[in-house]
Amino acid sequence: MTARGAPFPPLDRTRPPAPQPLPRVILPPVQKGELSSGLRIRLVEQHRNPQVVLGIVLQSGASMDPRGKSGTASLTAELLDAGTGARDALEISESVEFIGASLSFRTGADATFGTLLTLSRHLERGIELFADVLANPSFPVREFDRLKSQRLTSLVEQKDRAASVASDAFMRVIYGEEHPYGKDPSGTEESVGGLTRDDICGFYTDHYAAADATLIVVGDTRMAEILPVLERTLGHWKGGPVRTPPALPPPPATPAGVYLIDRPGAPQSEIRIGSPALARNTPDYFPATVMNRVLGGQFSSRINMNLREKRGLTYGARSSFIFLKQPGPFFVSGGFTGARTGEAAEQLLLEIGAMHRDGVTDEELEFSRKGLAGGFALSFETPYQVAGALQTIVLYGLPDDYYERYIQNLASVTSADVMRVARSTLDPHAMAVLVVADANATRGGLESLGRGGAVMLDATGSPM
Repeated sequence: MTARGAPFPPLDRTRPPAPQPLPRVILPPVQKGELSSGLRIRLVEQHRNPQVVLGIVLQSGASMDPRGKSGTASLTAELLDAGTGARDALEISESVEFIGASLSFRTGADATFGTLLTLSRHLERGIELFADVLANPSFPVREFDRLKSQRLTSLVEQKDRAASVASDAFMRVIYGEEHPYGKDPSGTEESVGGLTRDDICGFYTDHYAAADATLIVVGDTRMAEILPVLERTLGHWKGGPVRTPPALPPPPATPAGVYLIDRPGAPQSEIRIGSPALARNTPDYFPATVMNRVLGGQFSSRINMNLREKRGLTYGARSSFIFLKQPGPFFVSGGFTGARTGEAAEQLLLEIGAMHRDGVTDEELEFSRKGLAGGFALSFETPYQVAGALQTIVLYGLPDDYYERYIQNLASVTSADVMRVARSTLDPHAMAVLVVADANATRGGLESLGRGGAVMLDATGSPM
């Protein structure tokens, strides 16, 4: 009923709600500081809740793994809180738990991240723990052996997950064995099996440097309060010398064929189709993001409506751009009914081809822009979200006012912009098609794609 008791107008459930006007987002200011060690500080005050997030960004990730030793960077990060000169792993864990905090480190392709979440009343103690782990890791032999064994077990188990096999093998196919992006950051059984504690110590010495890092602080604190604590705990930490990382090679031309990894008896197939595309600092980031939402970046996307709603081939299919320092991949992905794998791959290629050829309609463009803007307005509610946004600026060298101009940049995307990006990144004839499925049940359907016979790969993505 309306406010005056009259019935609501009839609801047309055949049409989605009209998009609302673009929201206005006001972001908190970013304060800057620097320690005597050269460690840069970025602070955003949020006093709604009594908690603080610290996040460090080290400009060295899995792409810096030594040749033949993939997994070194990620294992180094995992071992940071396994012991220091003053605390063993159990003492670190108990100290973090005692103050109700959480502490973690992880490695991506381009960087290593460390995160501490703590209550503001325990901030000083939390920083002391964080600083000790970051600046004084001892990499105990016993913990190295334990975590290395766990990593090897995880890599073996990963072979049983078709989705993981497909994603890892796909990256190897489109980037090749020599490019860093073609390697799993976790490493392989062979590479991890050959790692020694000296490899971990050497990577830490070579790649962990205060002057090559930025510490992001978000939450219930102020610069005048936290800077003296940071100076006392991290002002002495310099780490290794700052080295200019070697430039990554450009991605090779993607071998545009069909690649098949056999999983006998599997009722479902995993499909990946794509090629290297765009770096994070590309001027085409916004047109590409708008385009991808229409193609496969939302539930009502073209791909999902076709392959899920119309044909019943999948519970969900999607497309993605992975934006990295160097051109990251564009790909479509999903799990599909095994007996209809050829049909699914054909429809995915047709949808990519239609976007490449025709771009988006005006209605799709408007709906995508406003949907992305609405999501953006919700992405700065928690300290974690704000810290993540600042990590992106730091890691990829984006302008300080990047998020202040985000809505404006979305609103300025035109159908011509989308068409240009679609033509340059979405040529289906230049993409690899990788399938993990029962080869006997799917080979015929894949051959009907007209791309020749499927190249058989093992579970790592290497030709058999």
